[in-house]
Amino acid sequence: MAERAFAIAVPTGAEVTSTVSTVAGAGIIGLIEGMIVRIAPKMGSMAPYLTWATLIGAPVGGVIGALLTKGMLSDVLKGVAAGGAAVFGYSLPEMIAPTVGRRAAPGQLGGGSPVKMLPAGVAGAPARAATRVRSAIEF
Repeated sequence: MAERAFAIAVPTGAEVTSTVSTVAGAGIIGLIEGMIVRIAPKMGSMAPYLTWATLIGAPVGGVIGALLTKGMLSDVLKGVAAGGAAVFGYSLPEMIAPTVGRRAAPGQLGGGSPVKMLPAGVAGAPARAATRVRSAIEF
């Protein structure tokens, strides 16, 4: 039976450069994509197009760029592909089935809670005005 050995060695300069380049590419694209996805809802009707284009375009562009280049640029683009895929995977569940803005069922608010939920919007303005809620802290 052949012996198998596990060895830990000091990385070479090329290995360190490759790893640092990949991590830098992932970090930079993660920052850029995260900012775009966060800003996109403020873009109105363009928001879904901008979000989906960014989430799909960054990993695809990174993969294509990594396959067509060599050296350090290829390593950076591998990081772009990995970081873009990570942001896409993180954002996908919320984009498919949004949880923000959902109203909790009455049982989820706690049994017998004395908190009364007032309706939002213009139609609920009379109900909110009728409650005459005052602040406990007055200046």
